[in-house]
Amino acid sequence: MPSHDPEPAFTTRPTIMARRGVVTSGHYLASQVGLEVLARGGNAIDAGVATAFALTLVKPHECGIGGECPIIIKRAGTAQPFVISGQGRAPRSLTIERVRELGLRDIPGTGLIAAATPATVGALTTALIEAGTLRLAETLGPVVDLARDGYAVYPAMRTSIASVQARIARWPSTAEIYLDGGVPEVGRIIRNTAWADAMTQLLDAETRRRGDGREAGLEAARDTFYRGPISDRIEAFVGPARTEGRTPDGEPPAALTLDDLAAHRTTVETPLAFRYRGLDVFKCPPWSQGPVFLQQLALLAGDDLGRLGHNSVEYIHIVTEAAKLAFADREAFYGDPEFVSVPMDRLLSPEYNRERRALIDAAHASRELRPGSGAPAGIRPAFEDERAEGDTTHVDVIDAEGNLFTAT
Repeated sequence: MPSHDPEPAFTTRPTIMARRGVVTSGHYLASQVGLEVLARGGNAIDAGVATAFALTLVKPHECGIGGECPIIIKRAGTAQPFVISGQGRAPRSLTIERVRELGLRDIPGTGLIAAATPATVGALTTALIEAGTLRLAETLGPVVDLARDGYAVYPAMRTSIASVQARIARWPSTAEIYLDGGVPEVGRIIRNTAWADAMTQLLDAETRRRGDGREAGLEAARDTFYRGPISDRIEAFVGPARTEGRTPDGEPPAALTLDDLAAHRTTVETPLAFRYRGLDVFKCPPWSQGPVFLQQLALLAGDDLGRLGHNSVEYIHIVTEAAKLAFADREAFYGDPEFVSVPMDRLLSPEYNRERRALIDAAHASRELRPGSGAPAGIRPAFEDERAEGDTTHVDVIDAEGNLFTAT
């Protein structure tokens, strides 16, 4: 018998080792786009932006050009990353009073009323301005080509389309792309020329400002989306549903307006950080759920998880119970820091988390939501009554110089 450990079996998620850069994402075509950008001399931010744009095309059930895209970037040679807030703001007219007028207890997880200001384009163009080296034509451009040439339906995409077939059928422009002749079989080529045409308008705006420098071109493309032809098309689509009171699928009306789009600004922020066993872990501020992971680490900081054995029953129990406590605090305390005071210093403090950690029973799983002291009354889980189909997807890129881009 050999004295050394046997070679581990190859899996579909191998450890990636490279000298010139790494791109990982939720779809191989998106990763390929990012790798090609690296090969052409772009840095990790350029490649990350290209990959993220591609994901909005090839993973329509998990993200979209009308969605959100929180980003963390670390420049080579710097210790402190920075955050680009790819989180869209709620429409100004979507007040608590308006939601109650519509007979709703919560904002639904789907439908036009759930739409915030689309933040992805602003976040990705801002990333290029802040830390990229290439123009939009060199990052979004290859994705436009992919939209016109088409890509193959894959099993997860087909399953998702089938699960919401009836809903898609009520929206003709969407059905034309994804339900032409019924739920597409795996392998069918999807071409999204409408997406390509819209994104080409951004590229054309950049080209018209090319003589004014790279940053001016990127700003022109961004303005085309939020204060130009694209925002006008968005208003033309959601405006009638907003004024007529109901959407074609019978759901509550849109709240988003042209003024919401015009007012959108992408912010560059400082991440939250927590040091865990010698590692500095960074997350987006509490307008996202990123700090939940930091609090999980704070709750587990006093445990030697290694002694329990990776994925042993005891290990999984402690990690899961810590997650429940952290998510309960998310429900109770998180929100937009511009409007509410989120006590992150306390939520990540050793004293608070020792108090919270004492609630974990080594022999029993908790069943109730248990936020910490100071939580408002009546807290309940998000999406208690319904779940929106789909999820999110992710991209990470590191280049040879040590630049890092990560986005959800």
